[in-house]
Amino acid sequence: SAILRTHTTAVSARMLAQLEPPAKVFCIGRVFRNETIDYKHGAEFTQIEGIVVDENVGFRDLLGYLKEFYIRMGFKKIRFRPSYFPYTEMSVEPEVYFEEKGEWLELGGAGIFRPEVTVPLGIDVPVLAWGLSLERPIMLRLALNDIRNFYYKNDLDILRNIKLW
Repeated sequence: SAILRTHTTAVSARMLAQLEPPAKVFCIGRVFRNETIDYKHGAEFTQIEGIVVDENVGFRDLLGYLKEFYIRMGFKKIRFRPSYFPYTEMSVEPEVYFEEKGEWLELGGAGIFRPEVTVPLGIDVPVLAWGLSLERPIMLRLALNDIRNFYYKNDLDILRNIKLW
């Protein structure tokens, strides 16, 4: 039977079982969550997932990858909040400042895969991992104040009037 996936981490696990370090793997996929729908949450979104497998990487490298990604998207106020995810340790959530709402907006989760994840797959070097939202940063970059504009409004005027950067 079919099931809606909540994240794309299965792609990372399959790739880890097949690759030889060093390696970088990226995946973009649709995911679904049982969320209360509001301006920053929907029942579905696009996840940008990546892993970097290399004996010479660490947590500072992970923060550097994430910061560079958001800087290149044009964000100036970026911070990292410690977090917990069962498959990574140390774990972090990247956030950018949402001027219009006057608050920090979480954009995903990241960390270093725990040995319980990597060793059974034959990987004995650090694995940097992240799963990021695509819609939230696009919403902010296009000056939209509500993520529901992507899926629930069907307003062609929004598309016609968007100013691309």
